[in-house]
Amino acid sequence: MVLLSIVPVGSISDCPFSRFMKYFTKEIWAGHNSRSDVEMQRAFEQGKQNSEEYARQLKQLECRLSEKAYRFFTAESLHDGRLLAFTAGDSIGHDIQGSEKFDINVHNVSVEMKVLGSSLDVLYTLRYEKVRKVLFDYPSDEPLFHHKGGHIGDWGYDELTANDVNYLQHEVLFASGTTILIEFKEFSYERVEFEGTRYI
Repeated sequence: MVLLSIVPVGSISDCPFSRFMKYFTKEIWAGHNSRSDVEMQRAFEQGKQNSEEYARQLKQLECRLSEKAYRFFTAESLHDGRLLAFTAGDSIGHDIQGSEKFDINVHNVSVEMKVLGSSLDVLYTLRYEKVRKVLFDYPSDEPLFHHKGGHIGDWGYDELTANDVNYLQHEVLFASGTTILIEFKEFSYERVEFEGTRYI
């Protein structure tokens, strides 16, 4: 099932995957894990080219983000992290037991993700406000490293692009092939460190 149609910066020949992400694609990730040296080399070269293209277009988005938000997309890495929770709703932070009554006429669609870093010693809370579109496709019709009933898997790659002059788009690709897509206007995040380990 194709949820989003994008023409990739480059393509690896004879790959069956749909175009979910533009730069860090399923084709490239699958190619890195191929048993074929030719496919691995092709994926490496395509990945390098796409990474350079991505960095250039990301720089153009700096003016549309706060300094802290831009730092997240350029300096923080959630690669090999784990998604703890994905929440979307009209009023995520509303306290039902609080004094403020819920206003059914207020439209404030937002998304929150909680992600553990790869060493399980950092918790990221990502918040998206003024959301226009949300897709959570698990494990997708074109899974990667997944078996039926398996988990979402490691956070593989993510990319921030401009959807149009008003909305940005953040996409995430997980090891299982699961894809998250969020179109939004405002982004913020928190980073909390604690003692942890990836393996027990």
